[in-house]
Amino acid sequence: MSSLDLFLRLAKVDLDRRLVTGVATAETPDRAGEICDYASSKPYFEKWSAEALEASGGKSFGAVRAMHGRVAAGKLTDISFDDEGKRIVVAAKIVDDDEWRKVTEGVYTGFSQGGRYVRRWPDPDTSFLRYTAEPHEISLVDLPCLPGATFEVVKDGVIEKRAFARAAGFAEAGADAPQQDSAAQARAAPPKETSAAFYKAAAELAEAALKLEKAEQDNARLRKALDDISPALAELAKRVAALEAQPLPAKAALRTIAKSADGVAETLSAEEAIRRLAALPAEARALALTKLSLANPLKY
Repeated sequence: MSSLDLFLRLAKVDLDRRLVTGVATAETPDRAGEICDYASSKPYFEKWSAEALEASGGKSFGAVRAMHGRVAAGKLTDISFDDEGKRIVVAAKIVDDDEWRKVTEGVYTGFSQGGRYVRRWPDPDTSFLRYTAEPHEISLVDLPCLPGATFEVVKDGVIEKRAFARAAGFAEAGADAPQQDSAAQARAAPPKETSAAFYKAAAELAEAALKLEKAEQDNARLRKALDDISPALAELAKRVAALEAQPLPAKAALRTIAKSADGVAETLSAEEAIRRLAALPAEARALALTKLSLANPLKY
């Protein structure tokens, strides 16, 4: 697992300037039971934003898409790093008319950062996984919000609270959809036991994913090591095959003829046979080798 998708709710919409403000990432547990590590992720966000600023000639601090798709909904007009709060706040200008309508109607409920995990590790203080994020883009998304969740809408300098559209669709429940009363919110809110069980299951799933990712990395390292030694193994196999193809030395090399009894064979070690042959005069050595070759012909 190398891709990430973190959702954070929209905070404010400026109707006059078509600006949407919200948190792009924060050091807080998410729905998957993970925590974005602000300190290690900040340099990646800075690099991503700086590259976008250079590529756009100073007009964009980052790409803004719709639902992580191909629609270029707008651009980031500002990005700020809150070191004390350990969060990154962005402002996005939405230029696409259809996507802007979904923002004003409360269909889009938050920002979602798309990118990859640089690394992940167990958080020492919780049961969650902590990770370093590298962003590729930021999208407007319609993930469900908590019951009664609202966002601020600014028009002509006046700020009002609006509810996000209901899950049934923005056509039936648009910007004027009434907020749920406190009793309805209480009924809709999940029990604490359910939330605890959910986060525990999410943490276990994240831990299993981390183990699987580590196993995949170990497997990749083993494959690379095998690829590295394969040429040496192939060369060694060729050398062994070449040695096996060579004819065996004649067994007579370990035998010589004793001077005391011509024609009677005496078994000697290879070293002793070589020593005795070397001590003979040239003619005698040639005669002894001839006798040995005639007495022990090679068989194929």
